[in-house]
Amino acid sequence: MNLRIRRRRFGQLAILSAVTTVSAKFTFKAFAQQSEQIYGVALSSVSKSKTQDSVDAQAANTIPGIILRSLNLATGQVLLTGEMADSGVSNAFEITETVGKALVVNQPSERITDFTILGDRTFVITAVAATKHGDFSRFIYLQPSKKGGMKLQKGLKIKKDKLSKRQTIESLLATTIQGKQLLLSVISLAEGSLPFKLAFIDPKSGQVDSSTGEILPDISPQQRLSNLEQSPSNGKIYATRVGGEDSISLVEIDLVNRAVITGKGKIIKVVELNFDKKPLKNDVADLAFSSSGQLFALADPKSEGSNSLFTVDMRTGAMSFVIKFPVDKIVFARV
Repeated sequence: MNLRIRRRRFGQLAILSAVTTVSAKFTFKAFAQQSEQIYGVALSSVSKSKTQDSVDAQAANTIPGIILRSLNLATGQVLLTGEMADSGVSNAFEITETVGKALVVNQPSERITDFTILGDRTFVITAVAATKHGDFSRFIYLQPSKKGGMKLQKGLKIKKDKLSKRQTIESLLATTIQGKQLLLSVISLAEGSLPFKLAFIDPKSGQVDSSTGEILPDISPQQRLSNLEQSPSNGKIYATRVGGEDSISLVEIDLVNRAVITGKGKIIKVVELNFDKKPLKNDVADLAFSSSGQLFALADPKSEGSNSLFTVDMRTGAMSFVIKFPVDKIVFARV
């Protein structure tokens, strides 16, 4: 099903909804004045309503309903708002690793943990489902169509490490290491809580790539790392860090100048993030670099209940409001 896009003035959303199947398509019109197109993704209202006590391990074999939005940053014009219904994963036949929970709470089950784009312009969304039989991570692949739109390519449930059946994928970045395209990931070993570790994941199989993981730095057990992003200007990888003596800090993950003894990369503090000349109280929802190298943050620093886009000054850490953007995660389209 094609979604017809309607033009709107600055700051207004063109709401388009279509409950679709695996062949769902998002179609947008490319405007001549377009210079930077940013995409955002959020859960559908149906997926938001699911609670941990109402779903079981079969959630590992489904991907949630999602809403995809995009806008032109140069004009503030919304280009697309489309909805896709939930559907199945392509590897449902594989064994689902479960672990029983002693306590199940009546809280939302689904959450989107990141949004990235591969070298072939395939978009990858990570979603985590919390159930009474464990938490499960899945990848959702959206691929541009020949007509200039986008369609669901597949869903893939992610295999868990044999040493931890409680792990979930909390952040994701498509990057190339030693000639291989991999997904650099922040993994929680306790279903979204401390401690965390870094790992490379094969985007095709969803399995951890052990051949390159030895270069990744260790994350302090008292700190949370999230919002992985890579600058197109200098190739450096950045993230946010919470915990320890710092507030909310922008950090660099240096995989080039590694430690001499261990051979591992380093996590280097860049700057503390702030808004209205005050340190942030809560972590940002996501980071994204434009093609020019400008860093953007998706955040809700005033606790308004809806996210907005901010530019980030990487020298001072100051965040400046750009526009309201009610999504959970963001990524820039590659030209």
